[in-house]
Amino acid sequence: MSNPPAKVINLADRRAKKEDDARNAPISGWITWLFCPKCHSLEYSEIEMPNGRVHKKCGTLVEEEEVEIDVRTEYTISLRNTKILEELFKQSKIPTLLKPLAKKGFGMLENLQAAEVEYRKRLENIVNGPVNPYPDEWDEKVLDMELKTLDPLGLILTEARQPNLHFPDVES
Repeated sequence: MSNPPAKVINLADRRAKKEDDARNAPISGWITWLFCPKCHSLEYSEIEMPNGRVHKKCGTLVEEEEVEIDVRTEYTISLRNTKILEELFKQSKIPTLLKPLAKKGFGMLENLQAAEVEYRKRLENIVNGPVNPYPDEWDEKVLDMELKTLDPLGLILTEARQPNLHFPDVES
């Protein structure tokens, strides 16, 4: 009986694969949704407060709902949302006559863009540094979670960015 040929192991390839896997591994984190029963306001925080928190505006103890997230997934989807918003800005060539009417629409897009930037900053706070997004070929549809697409803009929201899933009785 003959022995099968020995398999050649390339250590450089193996090390490169391990480094690539580590760069693209999920990063676990938490976002906490906060609901003030007095003001009926919803907001989120990336900062853990084990003893609870008080709403800054009214002093009421807020209800909290922690949501486990993959920071890299959230960051990647936020970057993709930013690209969608940038395309919407480019497509919005408005005649001079209609510019006063379009200011509201531009303001909304600017607010959405600022919200995406703020969200990415908070995600970086969770990991205390920069976050590497998943590669361009990564597809969020493989996730086992409830994604929501905001029509007609096409922005994608993960479960962590849908407060109605965590506080169903609250109108946002």
